[in-house]
Amino acid sequence: MTNAVLDRKKEKAFADKVIRKAVKRNRRKPPGQRLLMYMGISAVVALSGLAPFKFGQAAKQQAATPAVAVPPPIALVYPLDELRKKIEVVATMKSLRAGVFAADLKTGKFVDYNGHDEYAAASMIKVPVYVSLLTALDRKEVSLDQLVEIRQDLITGGSGWLQWRPVGTKVPLREVAELMIIVSDNTATNMVIDLLGGKEKCNRDYVSWGLQKTRINNMLGDFEGTNKTSPYDMVYLLGRIDRGELISPESRKWMYQTMERTRIRTLLPPGLAPGSKILHKTGDIGTMVGDAGIVITPTGQRYIVSMQVERPHNDRRANLLIRALSKMVYRCFASPSLTCSDAEAVPLESLSGPPVHHARRHHRKHH
Repeated sequence: MTNAVLDRKKEKAFADKVIRKAVKRNRRKPPGQRLLMYMGISAVVALSGLAPFKFGQAAKQQAATPAVAVPPPIALVYPLDELRKKIEVVATMKSLRAGVFAADLKTGKFVDYNGHDEYAAASMIKVPVYVSLLTALDRKEVSLDQLVEIRQDLITGGSGWLQWRPVGTKVPLREVAELMIIVSDNTATNMVIDLLGGKEKCNRDYVSWGLQKTRINNMLGDFEGTNKTSPYDMVYLLGRIDRGELISPESRKWMYQTMERTRIRTLLPPGLAPGSKILHKTGDIGTMVGDAGIVITPTGQRYIVSMQVERPHNDRRANLLIRALSKMVYRCFASPSLTCSDAEAVPLESLSGPPVHHARRHHRKHH
């Protein structure tokens, strides 16, 4: 073992000891003194090179699953500031909270509007679940031909077909995984999570990949929105996949073929030009609607985008907003230019595409 490794271990042990003692003493101090003590703890942690210390429940989660420093798959070097300003103009709507992150892996241009904020994941959580399955497949821990049983404790309401199949029915894993993405089957998702070893096993995967805001807190259907992610996390994950990381080329090919067949196409797709291609996954519960995917334009430009909008229950303005923002992002990323000085705001009422009431049917079905 090298001296550098030994020194690092000593530093970490020292920092951990200081934190434990300080927090224990600090419980007996008045609020003002506690704040000063926490500032001191943060300084120790910063000097030690550890991840920032968090308090309460966040501290427990961090202790259980420490953050992993992974180089980002996208060199974010050209911020599209004009586009961000236009997005802010359009997205500033009463009772809505929008998050947008989009990036071009090749050029490094990007736009970030609340992209690192945490939102309810809804069925967007099925993308990292799918990647966890593919990593297990690549390690030969599972097989697409193996049969997975529909158990009573895994059946849930909302979107999907497997909830209507008899308990005890055995379904090929390939079919289960495809239903999870294509028709956003909640029961299929629970079956996959269970097969992989449970939600905490999946959460450990997400931390190891470098995701900061993505976590499964409850099995589906999570209609209350306790499962979390961020637009940046989704772009980051898809960026690593697109760059050839985490899963094999064969698994990536199947993943893209499956995501291209996503049935719900009422959010990002209406903002794209005819002839464009999108591999994506939507999320839709009463309090949040979102969509994330890889877009390939007719001219071959390629970018990754994720949008989420927090809303009052089933507020359809959120659906229209994502359409508008998708169109704005497309205009800038369909061009090879590293700037977007001609970015334009898109009025919500000017949008075309599948009628919003088509998506409304699924609000209780948790996509």
